[in-house]
Amino acid sequence: MDASPTPAAPDRPRAGDRRERILDALGDPASRRILLMLNEAPHSAQELLAGNAIPQSTLYRKLHDLEELGLVGIQRTAITADGKRVDLYRSLLEELRVDLQGTSLRIQVRFRDLAAERLRELWHTMRSEARR
Repeated sequence: MDASPTPAAPDRPRAGDRRERILDALGDPASRRILLMLNEAPHSAQELLAGNAIPQSTLYRKLHDLEELGLVGIQRTAITADGKRVDLYRSLLEELRVDLQGTSLRIQVRFRDLAAERLRELWHTMRSEARR
């Protein structure tokens, strides 16, 4: 993603607005910790709460904001032993660069392919089960 201005779709923020919102998210310590945790591996909201000293409502608001920016997504949904549905969140960022060039900032993003990760995980599970 380049930060140069582009025409905005009616339901999406303009590129400059999105750039500012991404920079704001990176500047927020809690959002940054969430992104870093989700960059390592998928986590449930409960796992994210355990790793961050923030209220549950704040966590969900930050997750929503990060999802809206396209920085976080749901990698998969799991069912717990007691039958509850749990979403596992994952950072969509594979690489993010912020460059200062003259009087402007440029953001470059390379995104992770969650579908490919899900397929690799499924294949690994199938191979493990086949060996039993």
